[in-house]
Amino acid sequence: MDALSIGIIIIATMTALLFKFVIYHKICNWMDQDLISGLAGGNNDKHSFLTQQLKQMKNNKVKRKLQHQRLTDLAAEFEQNR
Repeated sequence: MDALSIGIIIIATMTALLFKFVIYHKICNWMDQDLISGLAGGNNDKHSFLTQQLKQMKNNKVKRKLQHQRLTDLAAEFEQNR
């Protein structure tokens, strides 16, 4: 193999890894927003509250599985407090 072939392989591999990384994070964000929209049920106050809580959980580095459970619990608490 010459240097050009190796360069092409490296560039193609790095591009594929970057694409996978970007798509994975976009899909995770879409799933989070879909969950929040479903839990909010058209209530804008609830939607903004849950979005704020999700951002706070991400800043605190809460595991993804726990984020979804906590959002569900917070949505139920929000309804009880209103």
